Amino acid sequence: MSNELDDRVHLLKTIADATRLRILGLLADRPHSGRELADALGLSAATVSHHMHRLEGVGIVTATPDATRRVYTLNDGLLSHVRGSSPAAALSGIEDADHQRTVRIFFDGPRLRQIPAKRKARVSVLLELLRRFEAGRDYSEPEVNAILREAHDDVATLRRELIDYRYLTRSEGTYRVADAPPERHPNEAQEAPAGESAWLGALIRGAVQGA
Repeated sequence: MSNELDDRVHLLKTIADATRLRILGLLADRPHSGRELADALGLSAATVSHHMHRLEGVGIVTATPDATRRVYTLNDGLLSHVRGSSPAAALSGIEDADHQRTVRIFFDGPRLRQIPAKRKARVSVLLELLRRFEAGRDYSEPEVNAILREAHDDVATLRRELIDYRYLTRSEGTYRVADAPPERHPNEAQEAPAGESAWLGALIRGAVQGA
């Protein structure tokens, strides 16, 4: 039992990285080659190879040779084993059809086509961006800007909206994922997708368990 717990903690610590979570999010949709992952994430092949080596090492990803490339697949069995109260619960995002449709419309890979004008769509975009941050970690404003700039150049608007919707907190120049799902008044609740609170709770609890 102790070994199983140690393995689970090691797994959670390995995937509790913003880039690896984004990789796993892409693999949750379909298998990808290393080159496809590098192109989608805007990373070098060497950087992707480093992250894939770590993910393969804990068994969350498997690699299959295909001619001169390697195709990576998410290990759904292992993911299901740890899903529920860990960061893995956040990998596939919120299981709400409207939310997922909005994400498909407004994102082209890691890039945001445009910031939605309608509030409900904007909330879905913010939640998708929140997946790029690690709960329980401190970020400086330049670090927040760098993460958001990978999606869209208007980082000031996105940063402000993440704060206004209480997904991120800011204190003396330090940013963190909120320590608890925000309480919504009725008007705000209409804008948030179903499952917002449960998804945020899983993300936050997972950070505590993986620490």
